[in-house]
Amino acid sequence: MVLMVLLSLTMVERTWAQVRTPGVAEGNTFIYDVSAYWSSTDPLATISPELLDMNQTEYVRVGITGVSGSDVTTFTTWQYKNGTVNTLLGSVNLETGAFSGGFWAIIATNLTVNDRIHPTGQDTITVTNTVIRNYLGGNRETNHLIIYYQNTTERATGYLDRYFDKETGMLVELHDEISYTDPSMTIVISWKIEDSSVWVVPEFASVLVLPLFMMVTLFAVIAYKKGARHLTSG
Repeated sequence: MVLMVLLSLTMVERTWAQVRTPGVAEGNTFIYDVSAYWSSTDPLATISPELLDMNQTEYVRVGITGVSGSDVTTFTTWQYKNGTVNTLLGSVNLETGAFSGGFWAIIATNLTVNDRIHPTGQDTITVTNTVIRNYLGGNRETNHLIIYYQNTTERATGYLDRYFDKETGMLVELHDEISYTDPSMTIVISWKIEDSSVWVVPEFASVLVLPLFMMVTLFAVIAYKKGARHLTSG
């Protein structure tokens, strides 16, 4: 009986450990700059329309439209340089990694090194390390994922270098490089955050405004008193 209780507690503990909590909230927005690079030595290889479209993108805006448990729903806007717009409704499950609607790059808040990003998913991707990086003018604690993969069916190998803001779980930077052998070609895709409604770093932090004002006032008073003495002595 005691053994059964201990086993039950262990199973409950593991279940709780697997819960992935979103760090985003409804109304949050994130704007990205995206680009793609393609090269090939094969005269028969052709670049895909998706990559061509990516290099004609002015920005990608991801809005969080809802959060329920481990599910996050999104509304993504692709704004192109020629003025056209493409919008997508989507969703991401942080437990499994399953997504729809094109935008997948959201993980749970406050993951640490070696944590699986999708504990009940098919992938076994873990947080490689946590580093401080500067985004939008301020330092952010960032979860770094380094992923190597090989797909024998597509004859492809890849090096995926990705950074997610630790607090929100949102992608802040991505550099994916994939090489194919048949036909021979290399694809590099880059994303980097350009704006967000979640964190704003002002030119002068508010905590510095009052001390700065007091210093300016003090110097002004000293200067005034020196000037007054000069006038009196004259």
